Amino acid sequence: MAKTVTSVRLSDEQTRALDSIAEREERSRSWLISKAVDEFIARRTQQVSQLVTEAGRAESETNRGEPQ
Repeated sequence: MAKTVTSVRLSDEQTRALDSIAEREERSRSWLISKAVDEFIARRTQQVSQLVTEAGRAESETNRGEPQ
């Protein structure tokens, strides 16, 4: 998989916390951020999918009450 370099601004507190976790888990800061982004994408994709499903249900229920 191709990789792209992306810049992100973190507070000093976030950087210290991230570095602490990275050290404990013997992973790089970059690896942790990449995994966090993966988790965010998966969670957000699921949320959007649920919203679309709920919106479709609501529309379907609304349409049932309308004459055809």
